[in-house]
Amino acid sequence: MSCHVAKRRHKYCCCEQFTQIQEKAPTHAVTAATTMPMDPPDEFRRPFWVLLHIHAYARRSRKSAAAEGRGRNNEILRASLLPNHPPHPSNLYLYRKNGPFGDTPCVLSMVDSLILFHAYTGPELRFPPARLCDFFVYRADPNEPSLKLLPHPPCSVDRDDPFGIFPRGDKHYTIASLVPSISSAYDHVLHLFDSETQIWSRKDLIVASPQANFPVDAPVSTKQILSQHHTSTLITLGGTIAWVDLWRGIVFCDMLSEHHALSGVPLPLPLTLGPARHYRGIALLGGCIRLVEVDSEIVDLPGTCDGETGWPIGRTENWTITTWINKSDKGERNSYAAWDKVTTLRGSDIILGDHSVKLPIGLQNLFVSDPAISMDDGDGDVVYLTARQKYMHPKSWVLAVDTRNRKVQNIAYSGHLPAGMPRIDGNYCTCSISN
Repeated sequence: MSCHVAKRRHKYCCCEQFTQIQEKAPTHAVTAATTMPMDPPDEFRRPFWVLLHIHAYARRSRKSAAAEGRGRNNEILRASLLPNHPPHPSNLYLYRKNGPFGDTPCVLSMVDSLILFHAYTGPELRFPPARLCDFFVYRADPNEPSLKLLPHPPCSVDRDDPFGIFPRGDKHYTIASLVPSISSAYDHVLHLFDSETQIWSRKDLIVASPQANFPVDAPVSTKQILSQHHTSTLITLGGTIAWVDLWRGIVFCDMLSEHHALSGVPLPLPLTLGPARHYRGIALLGGCIRLVEVDSEIVDLPGTCDGETGWPIGRTENWTITTWINKSDKGERNSYAAWDKVTTLRGSDIILGDHSVKLPIGLQNLFVSDPAISMDDGDGDVVYLTARQKYMHPKSWVLAVDTRNRKVQNIAYSGHLPAGMPRIDGNYCTCSISN
């Protein structure tokens, strides 16, 4: 790092959107007595949607919807979910009877009450290969929880490939993973797992309706990023799973079609580049596609490394939230003109207000990342941000920012990350949750 002070756009961020929270009293559903004359307060209801931490707590927890299952070598695992109302993060708890996990179990996808995750039960190993990991589906249904070991995916599927879950009714589901094809005759390979037959299958596919070309020439330094689809996150709506490259565009897959037809939709040009999920978030709400991007103004300060974080010293001077919406019908989405910019809002222009959780520094001086759009149709203008006093600091908060009214709606303290937990991975995935 240079010794002079220079402004730059920060290229890093702290993960669909995720940090750890301190264990606290549960705020999930409590069944009301039959004599109760009115509905229970919101804080005692099971949330409609959650900000689920993708890195599981590897310890036992006496939470709701606990289920036991068996992994490889017939060993017993226990899973439970602590669902909280946003901005409080929700957490998956996993307990291995035979000892600690060799690597932090990771959530791959969640839809309704189905959570797909992988776990490595061997000796401690950083980034164990897929062949050594077990894949599970945990049904976090308070009335009928279950934990099932899946047959291992094909060897061409990596443990961190983008997986989607498509509920089919009758308690059955399809798991789908869309990866680039190595054949010039096809664009993608779709791997499918059927919970009813317990069989993996594959399809070679082309994007029948490719996304529109970029309206401007991309700089040479970005062409590798912007010329090919690199999935950052997934969204599921109705009969469709969408694999999203947050810098480039969306590949929609019709899960109700026998042929699983693929179609593309472009996203607005990026304001900056870097780890996509750290800067951008996306949601399908009320038939519209919503997109958010955060961009920080960071000042490099002279010195070596910060004593608390071990990373170069920098100061956030301000940050900006930009939101877009695509209201076009399905057949008209494939155009950059279909996107309308809704809001451009600087941190210094947001009203903090009075909250029980206090921030240590000014709102605009926090390092913010991992934007997530509220999945409540009535709160589509609310964006959730992970905030830290410093880049890579283990302590964080989740801010609920009302972009329409330019104010902080709520703040939740996320606590310190346990040792060994990633701090620059995507923090949370947003997902609806069955009641």
